[in-house]
Amino acid sequence: MGGTGPGRRWRTAALNEALVLRLAAEFQGFARDLHDLACDTFASWTAATRPVIESVVRTRLREARSLDRGNAHPGSLGSDFGRFGLDLWSTLAARDPSSTVHNRSLDRLNAARNAVAHDDEAALAVLRAEATR
Repeated sequence: MGGTGPGRRWRTAALNEALVLRLAAEFQGFARDLHDLACDTFASWTAATRPVIESVVRTRLREARSLDRGNAHPGSLGSDFGRFGLDLWSTLAARDPSSTVHNRSLDRLNAARNAVAHDDEAALAVLRAEATR
């Protein structure tokens, strides 16, 4: 879609924007599914022999979850997975120092997603000027 190599480089803006929206939506769905699995596992570990309490724990872990209301950005992921006592970004940085680069990429993906979804030409121009792909 971009670059200087062979291939068509015109009239791809709408396709690029659709891909940004789809990628952001797929990642948010993945993050929400992963959080659901973590809630189920945590609830079963904490109250396996008490189904009512297991259900309460599961429900409370999902209650007012950021991933249900907004983009899957570093803050919402950290907040939602923090419910398990996990300091997500520090843990990832300790395991893989390049995770901070991925964190910034996620921020840029969401900025592009919001600019496209809200038809914010000024924000798109800023992203293009920053050479955000």
